[in-house]
Amino acid sequence: MAVVKEWECAIHGVFASTHPICNGLGCDSSYVKQVFITPPNIGSASTKRFDAGIRKSSDMYKINNFKSAREGEVSFGGRDTASGLQVLWGDDVKRTFGTDTMGLAAASPDTLGTNNGMKQAAETLGITSRTLPPAGETTAHRSEIPKK
Repeated sequence: MAVVKEWECAIHGVFASTHPICNGLGCDSSYVKQVFITPPNIGSASTKRFDAGIRKSSDMYKINNFKSAREGEVSFGGRDTASGLQVLWGDDVKRTFGTDTMGLAAASPDTLGTNNGMKQAAETLGITSRTLPPAGETTAHRSEIPKK
């Protein structure tokens, strides 16, 4: 199936057809050229939904200056270095903190021991203590239950 295009005859004006043949009565179509009057459709419902989602996310996170990120950069500018939340790649960790990642892990406080608030709360509430359920709450297969 041929594509319908827009054409313009110097004598009869603009027309739409699959071929550059003027539909004017008696026209020899020697002065027909292709024109672009109708703009192409560059948007769709899915791109509009995507754009709306990006706008909502940027409003929610208060990010208004997106950019293409390179190695060691964040995808938005403005808050990356001021807040100290910049991404560190490779040797940047050693240059910034004076030690590599393994050294930082060894120097960090005991996050699984006394310095863990979630663990302390669970122990205080008795969530981590191992207890057996009461006898009425045990389950067994029907073949294991004694017949009365």
